[in-house]
Amino acid sequence: MISCRSCGSLGSCRKTETAAEAALVTLYQLSNTARVLLSRPNPATSVPIYVQIIEQIKHAIETGALRAGEQLAGIRPLAEQLAINPNTVAKAYRELEHEGVIEIRHGAGAYVAGNARSKRLTDKMRAGQVVARQAVARLRSRGLGDDEIRRLFEAELVDMKGTAARRA
Repeated sequence: MISCRSCGSLGSCRKTETAAEAALVTLYQLSNTARVLLSRPNPATSVPIYVQIIEQIKHAIETGALRAGEQLAGIRPLAEQLAINPNTVAKAYRELEHEGVIEIRHGAGAYVAGNARSKRLTDKMRAGQVVARQAVARLRSRGLGDDEIRRLFEAELVDMKGTAARRA
């Protein structure tokens, strides 16, 4: 629940609470100054709630709002703030731990992993793989074989490297 900034009452005080404020919850808080906010998951979308939580945490890490070593909110408090089942938050945390984005220290909580930034490289590689797959498919449709395609890619990389070296 969000408390009214002017009167301190819990729930919906129509004087000051906006819809945007009502949709945000604290993910973690450090020294009462820095905090990251998650928007409440939208159950009406086709995206599972645990995936929505995962994406928001990843985004906070990628944008630098969360840094390596910072502690995330506990499972129960976050579930209460989001008004969802604690098992959903636990599933999101487990998935993030499996991906190496966070570390779960039993009895101490969940922390952003030290190598969480390297996850961006993995995402870039996946996006690049899609582009490369499309390029290969287009070249094959024009009648080129694998060896020819490989030579084209290698020649292009060498040419780009030479162009970059000449500019420097």
